[in-house]
Amino acid sequence: MKTRLRAGRQRARGFSLVEVALALGVIGAAFVPLTGLLSVGLSALRESQVDVKASLIAQRLLADAQLVPFGDLGGVTEYLDIEGNKVAPEKAVFEARLTTQNAAGVLVSTNLKQIVVTLNGTAVGGSPRVFASTAANLGD
Repeated sequence: MKTRLRAGRQRARGFSLVEVALALGVIGAAFVPLTGLLSVGLSALRESQVDVKASLIAQRLLADAQLVPFGDLGGVTEYLDIEGNKVAPEKAVFEARLTTQNAAGVLVSTNLKQIVVTLNGTAVGGSPRVFASTAANLGD
């Protein structure tokens, strides 16, 4: 930025065209990596939202499964929307499969099983979410 000439004449103050072009180039170069980070951040946000929805749905399904006799749970498949409501298979974003297996551990009981919920579908992409819980059956 130039202010005065030697001869005492005053010149208009301001930035030269070269200075403005350099400043815009530096700012532009700084924004290019930031836009790349924005897309990464948005995809991470979406993934975490799906994880939260999937865990809430699995928690509800595991709680409901305790009220049904274990014999009725083998291979049950439910089709759900993003909120966990039952829908037709073509409208589903989650496909929930419930299976049971004998609980491993110190306590061995016919009333104690491990319930496994596997969530697939368009919402989870290619990586199914698997949730498991050991529960006593209250539906028998």
